[in-house]
Amino acid sequence: MKTITTIKEQIEYSNSLIQNGKNITFIPTMGNLHKGHESLLLDNNINNKKVVSIYVNPLQFDSTQDYEKYPNTYDKDIEILKKHKTNCLFLPQVNEIEKNIIKNVNISLPPYMDLLCSKYRKGHFVGVFKIVKLLFEIVKPSVACFGEKDYQQMQLVKHIARNYFSDKIYIKCFKTVREDNGLALSSRNNHLSSLEKEIASNVYKNLNVLANNLKTHGFSIFQDLKKQFISEMEKINIRIEYIELLSNDLSDRFPNIDNKQHRLFVAFFISNIRLIDNIKI
Repeated sequence: MKTITTIKEQIEYSNSLIQNGKNITFIPTMGNLHKGHESLLLDNNINNKKVVSIYVNPLQFDSTQDYEKYPNTYDKDIEILKKHKTNCLFLPQVNEIEKNIIKNVNISLPPYMDLLCSKYRKGHFVGVFKIVKLLFEIVKPSVACFGEKDYQQMQLVKHIARNYFSDKIYIKCFKTVREDNGLALSSRNNHLSSLEKEIASNVYKNLNVLANNLKTHGFSIFQDLKKQFISEMEKINIRIEYIELLSNDLSDRFPNIDNKQHRLFVAFFISNIRLIDNIKI
């Protein structure tokens, strides 16, 4: 596996692959890899070269303390990448990225970016927008892989590909990978004890109960079910930040969702650790 640490070298490497008729499958990460990330690495198309980036983006964190506490599991990450026959690891340096990211001043966020996590994490998705756009320009992928757990982020990435790269980058979406108890895999789960993980899994279980009730009785009872859901979670010391019912493309929210396909979205805190999840109805 080739390791690259400068933007110039990565651009040269990507250009050489493209000139030799290869496609690039790109998996951007912040490291601390788990089985959810591994699911993104399963593309074994022999004509595609897998490029993975590890870059902990300061612009995506709500505080300097959160950024500094983000776990560094570099050695374990390398083993995972080698196991999945990754061709290239792009390991850019913060100073070089920050010098180049300033040039990306033309930021156009879609309307749904004032909902869900964006409502509570001011500036987070501007940070996501800047780093994803820059990485796409550097790596030049034909395919980029993202997971559905970070659904709002995934929709933003599709927006970037469509509006800034003329849909030349196919955004490949992967289903959320879960622990045996249903808890969505996340790097933040590392901060939880086994008992806390088990308690947190009740969010997913109750989210499915809520979804089944909506299917059976209709969306008109969503507000009542929402209050009940929040109350049930409070009993086990889980604080719900939001629970929302939106169309799959995030363009419409309850009650104006009509005949579109829908998803339930939730963000919650357990022991001051913030987690998110979503399920399709």
